[in-house]
Amino acid sequence: MQHAQKLIRYLFIMVVGLLLLGGCAQTWSARVQQFEQWPDNAADATYHIELSDEQQNNLEFQAVADAVRAAIGSVGLVESDADNARFTLRVDFHNPLQRRWVERYQGPMFSPFGGFWGGGAGPFWGGGIYYGPDWVVTPVDVYENQLTVRLLDNEQAGKEVYRATARSESEEEELLMQLSLLAQAVFEDFPGINGQTRIIEKRLDQ
Repeated sequence: MQHAQKLIRYLFIMVVGLLLLGGCAQTWSARVQQFEQWPDNAADATYHIELSDEQQNNLEFQAVADAVRAAIGSVGLVESDADNARFTLRVDFHNPLQRRWVERYQGPMFSPFGGFWGGGAGPFWGGGIYYGPDWVVTPVDVYENQLTVRLLDNEQAGKEVYRATARSESEEEELLMQLSLLAQAVFEDFPGINGQTRIIEKRLDQ
């Protein structure tokens, strides 16, 4: 009787969980830190992306630069050549693979075979269902995506007037998607508040 009640409870939790997951939209989040001393007379100003030696002739960085170009247009800046641009834009992107240990819900597992029953608090088989710990700690490899942009004002002798870093994590590399979302994040509510750190979330189904 006790095991039957436990089975009913597990099945109820699983059904509710599946319903909740089915009704939830997939979301993406990033942590953004920004600093700014943005000049007042910079409306419709021009910028130029300055490449480091490592970034030149680098196809991956071309994707980074394209993502930044697409996002920076929303703040009114226009790309120009190096000689005529008011702002110099420098970009840096990293996505190293790191290991994390996370706690995940396991719940009962179904099997077409019945059988083994363990003693004590250990797992056991019964009626085709495996009972184990509700939560387990498992290793997960994640990409630590980080995009940093800097804007230097050539009318102020190259003074840095905007710096923002956006960070996200993903279990898949998803390079192009992460670049696009991080680039949007560093220019959201531009130029923002100096020294502000905030969390930005986006729905991916929109």
